[in-house]
Amino acid sequence: MIVRYSLFISLFILFIFEGTIYQVFAPDFYGFPYELIPRWMFMLILLMGIYRGRGYGLLHGIIFGILYDIVYSPVLGVYAFGMGLITYVLSISLPFVKNNLAITILMVISGVALLEYYVFGMMTLLGITDLSNDIFLTVRFIPTLIMNLIVLTIVAYPVKLWCQKVDSEIQ
Repeated sequence: MIVRYSLFISLFILFIFEGTIYQVFAPDFYGFPYELIPRWMFMLILLMGIYRGRGYGLLHGIIFGILYDIVYSPVLGVYAFGMGLITYVLSISLPFVKNNLAITILMVISGVALLEYYVFGMMTLLGITDLSNDIFLTVRFIPTLIMNLIVLTIVAYPVKLWCQKVDSEIQ
């Protein structure tokens, strides 16, 4: 029974970790000139969408997007729509994608890039941020992608095995 809900529990723990514990240890808090934004929860949602199915990823993308909006965002709906849409589009459960870890990593990091740029665009459009595109790219976008890519390459294969285990125990 616990295996069935282990992915949801992990998503919730990552949600809490990204907004609280990570902020204490964030490098930019200690004078590092770049912002490193963890998108680990979103990466797990994308991986779940690829390995477990599009509907599963979409549901969790919207649920945790709404939570992200309520807790961390000044505007409701930006993350819910972005996470839901990007997860739905990129959750291609073809055997070629599922079996090729490099393609999966490329799709997930593309999803993180799309989410980052979408949120930046929406916040700029709504007048919440006044960062220029150049500063956004050099200070936040590229360092965030690099950090998330490093984490993704470490955890992608164990998450694949975990999703396969969950699928086998549910059936």
